[in-house]
Amino acid sequence: KTQSHLLMFFGFGNVCTNWDYTPARELTAMVYPLFEYSLIVYIILDFVTTLLANRRGELNAWFWKFSKAAFAINLVLCAEFRMIFVCIAYEKVKQHTAGFLGLQIALILVAVQNSLFLIDTEVSYDFFGGIHNTRKAIGAYLIGLLAI
Repeated sequence: KTQSHLLMFFGFGNVCTNWDYTPARELTAMVYPLFEYSLIVYIILDFVTTLLANRRGELNAWFWKFSKAAFAINLVLCAEFRMIFVCIAYEKVKQHTAGFLGLQIALILVAVQNSLFLIDTEVSYDFFGGIHNTRKAIGAYLIGLLAI
């Protein structure tokens, strides 16, 4: 069993421990922007979709306000994730972990926002058996997501 900084600090390790040391950290930092930029483009395009739906009058005011706040939060959290490559894990565990936690929060917020969009715009999928079962599926998805 290998001892690591995460194991000593939190009591358990994870796969990312393999990327916390040179040269893996630098190689991961070179490849990561492909994911980061793709995610930020998705967040922007998702917001544009919400903006257009709002302009068409398809959204309730509460959801539009929520979407604007979520958009800003997601952009910041996704952009700050790169700090995991600046705050070296075995030197600044809390700061390194904060970047990772921020990305997890952003991804959860994206999933919640997308789910609420479906509910607010009354999207119905026939393969679920209509709007009632679509909402049940969304509810089950959100419960499972947030329970983790």
